[in-house]
Amino acid sequence: MISINFNVGSRYQVDRKLLRERAVKFLEANQVDNAIVDVHIVGARKIKELNEKKVGHEGITDVLSFPQYEPQEEGFVLPRGVPKHLGDIAINFTMAVEQARKKGKLVDEQLWFYLEHGLLHLLGYHHNDGMS
Repeated sequence: MISINFNVGSRYQVDRKLLRERAVKFLEANQVDNAIVDVHIVGARKIKELNEKKVGHEGITDVLSFPQYEPQEEGFVLPRGVPKHLGDIAINFTMAVEQARKKGKLVDEQLWFYLEHGLLHLLGYHHNDGMS
């Protein structure tokens, strides 16, 4: 079972169902069948705070990923059937709206672009691996 949990501010209109369905299909296509991912849709102020305090980078960004485990890490073995928490993803809603407008896309399409990017990071892909 794959569980995608959303924490979305009440003022952000997000198609959770669409994003959840795409994320589940994406993870299944990447041989993940039992996992939890927490997705936080936040504003520019919160993503800036996370970027500076948790990542050590200055300023606002579009998406941040916080993996629970490194892919090569053996770590703690979970009991059979207990889903692995892959990590958290924070997406900047303000930037998604701006980029969607610039690119002539729906906001949910831009949110999916950021969510997919975050999921790749949780699966262990990094920019130096040729990831866009």
